Amino acid sequence: MENTSARQRAIIIGGGIAGPALALVLRRAGIEVQIFEAYPRVEGVGGGFQIAPNGMRVLDALGLASAVAVGGRTADGFTFVNHHGRVLGTMRTDRSGKAVTIMRGAFYRVLLDAIERAGIAVQYGKRLDTVSYEGDEVVAQFADGRAARGDFLVGADGVVSRVRALVLPEYARPRYTGMLGIGGLAGADIAVAGDGLERTLNFVLGPRLSFGYARMTAAEPRWGWWCHLPQEQELSRSELQAIRLEELRERLGQAFAGWCEPIGPFIASTPTILRTALYEVPSLPTWSRGRVILIGDAAHAMSPAGGQGASLALEDAMLLGHLFAATARPLGDVFAEFERRRRKRVESIAAVARSNDERSLKQLGTVGCWMRDRAFPLFAPLLRRGLEKQYGAALIE
Repeated sequence: MENTSARQRAIIIGGGIAGPALALVLRRAGIEVQIFEAYPRVEGVGGGFQIAPNGMRVLDALGLASAVAVGGRTADGFTFVNHHGRVLGTMRTDRSGKAVTIMRGAFYRVLLDAIERAGIAVQYGKRLDTVSYEGDEVVAQFADGRAARGDFLVGADGVVSRVRALVLPEYARPRYTGMLGIGGLAGADIAVAGDGLERTLNFVLGPRLSFGYARMTAAEPRWGWWCHLPQEQELSRSELQAIRLEELRERLGQAFAGWCEPIGPFIASTPTILRTALYEVPSLPTWSRGRVILIGDAAHAMSPAGGQGASLALEDAMLLGHLFAATARPLGDVFAEFERRRRKRVESIAAVARSNDERSLKQLGTVGCWMRDRAFPLFAPLLRRGLEKQYGAALIE
């Protein structure tokens, strides 16, 4: 393959987080970029999430960190309590930088505004059909009959990646984790008592499962919450959406019966409870084939229990864009270098996420909870050092 100095056209499949972020970096390097998204543009989509300090450093390099911080709420650590409300420990992580909790719709607005300012358009409703080659060009054929041609193609199209299904068909389907992600934005009248809770991610640990919540907005004190519930039978998106709100509230009420506030008020006051089946992508033999490479969740989706999905996608985008801007090596060498630098880090974090989910499913009796609560201060420094290692990773190693 020719070297990257002659490469000027990129096709990006996926308009979520990794795709637009990569487009910004590539455009700075003088590379022509086209972004295609299968779904229509929807404002205010989804619930909330956190951009960890490592992700915020990428956004800072893109000139977007301040806008994201204004749209969300800065967080500087974690607070852990047991299901009776007893504080087990607080953990400051701001030595590695600030994190931001933000509604997904607000974050997308910042990102999409940035690519529009850069003159990059996202074409919506463009469902990828096939990928083929014509000479030195890669051709993306869409279901509407139209096609796009470029010098390389990036699959940034999420956990159920069409690009992955085409280039690695044996890994087309992600692995269902047996868990549902449940959450929402509590009613505007719900207040939370406790010192410093507006500036931390807060986790309630029970005999089984856990419940998280955080301040999600800067302009008004709105609280977002989330939990993972075991669900043995895999349900389709339509089946999940068909679950009645009151039925879901009842299931949550049973799972967290007797737990401390604000869990009950959160569940009762949330007008729309979001629900999604959780998947992960098993370790792939390669992240690239030919002129196609996978990044973000398309390459290494993991449980949200790791707290790093969005930030790792941003890291991917920054590093891949940097490699294209900084090297004149053949395309295959660039792809191999990207994977070499990223694989160990993302797979280690995926293992932590998987372990967090598995731990939450273990049933602790009264003695088990007593032992966990008293041992927590002893293990907290190890947890903090692990998080600081994740957060403190160099932007471009």
